[in-house]
Amino acid sequence: MRRTSFTIRLLKGLFILTLFTLLSHYITINYTSVTSTFNSHISYSNRFNYVSRRAEGWKPIGHTLDEQNLLHNMSSIVAEWSENANDNIPTVPCLSADGHLLVLSVAASHIRYGVSLTFMTVYPDDMKATLPKRILSHPLSSNKQRLWCIFSDGSVTPVYTYDSKYGNERISLLDCPLSQFAIDQLWKLNQTIRVYLASTNTTTKKRKIPILKAFVSVPIVSVISSNSSQESFTLCTSPLQNSAKYLVQWIEFHRLVGFSKFVIYNTTDTNNHLSTIINIYTQKYPGLVDVVQWNFHTLGLVDVFPGRYFQVEALHDCLIRYGDQTEWLGMFDLDEYIVPLHPYQTIVDYVYENFGRRIIGSISFRSLFFCSKNSSEYTSEEKDTRRLTIERFIFRAPHEYKKGRKKYLYRPRFVQYLSIHNQIIGLSKEESSKYHITLAHYISMNYPRLMSGCNINEIVQDTNIRNR
Repeated sequence: MRRTSFTIRLLKGLFILTLFTLLSHYITINYTSVTSTFNSHISYSNRFNYVSRRAEGWKPIGHTLDEQNLLHNMSSIVAEWSENANDNIPTVPCLSADGHLLVLSVAASHIRYGVSLTFMTVYPDDMKATLPKRILSHPLSSNKQRLWCIFSDGSVTPVYTYDSKYGNERISLLDCPLSQFAIDQLWKLNQTIRVYLASTNTTTKKRKIPILKAFVSVPIVSVISSNSSQESFTLCTSPLQNSAKYLVQWIEFHRLVGFSKFVIYNTTDTNNHLSTIINIYTQKYPGLVDVVQWNFHTLGLVDVFPGRYFQVEALHDCLIRYGDQTEWLGMFDLDEYIVPLHPYQTIVDYVYENFGRRIIGSISFRSLFFCSKNSSEYTSEEKDTRRLTIERFIFRAPHEYKKGRKKYLYRPRFVQYLSIHNQIIGLSKEESSKYHITLAHYISMNYPRLMSGCNINEIVQDTNIRNR
């Protein structure tokens, strides 16, 4: 019995020893490959101070060995380039070198998916109609893209893609996490960073350098309100096309009702009117007004919907670029006025009293159309553009418009994707009360228009906004 037990234990020992020997042999063979790859990155780290430190968790990135090698080689090349290197790589705004992407802007955010960089790109189906016919493109949907961000120190992060389609409003967004090097450069040192977009698609696998580059900075934070505990409210304008003559009164009205920052998306300023206005604000109220140049005429781009001029892209650019700096944000036209009603004096009062610090995504407002008295032509008072818009138009539709055309304010930290009139993805959407606040929409500001409720036998006279 003892001999049988001893034999069994001996056989078990021999089996374990044999298994251990085979496993050790397997690990030795594969460890050589892993060590070779790892050592290449260690030597790469020694050559560049900010890259591939083991403490920062450097590891091969990519799903296949070929992809890892391609990215490693590209990151090595990028890290060797100086800031002004003649790299012959398209710079945003641009069409990517492989023709797959049309990128309009790039911005960085502290609150979007952690800390990330976002590329605002034209929706693939719209690229050919947007670009001049002489320029060849090869649009590729996001689910077929394999993209990577390479920062100027050679650090690499993966790109995540999303094609947003809401009715006829379309945009593609590319997000990549920021490396620690990029975070330090942007927010600790307040430096502009250089980032490259690399592709490992099968269609571009022969390309050994990135497909485009961008220079990214973050707006300088300025505190306008003396009460640092007060929530800040920022308005971005829809892309402006020589509409600066209405800008000052729009800014001043919204300053009176509680907004503390304004961002102008400028497409054209042929008469230098906007430049003059901005210079005055800069001297008198530093930090109150920023300008984002939203002009792509040098590329010959034409929006699929010309009246908007890449408004959906501008909407997301505003979210990413200024979402870090404000608690509430929105993009409105110059003929749209947010008007708190009694007993509220400001937007700050209204939001605090009705929503407090509830975690919500957005608050929407229905349009109340203010029209010309006669839909076909202005009256003498309405024709006088020296008068304020709220003085020119004192006739309105009897009720709010309920079939659309809403606008909204949103909390940047709680939303991800937007459309012109609705939050698409984010936390809960709330409706404002028509008894507490209204969106006065002066639809006839630029020319007489006939809108729902604006027939001469329907309109009502309302001087409340003017009288305030």
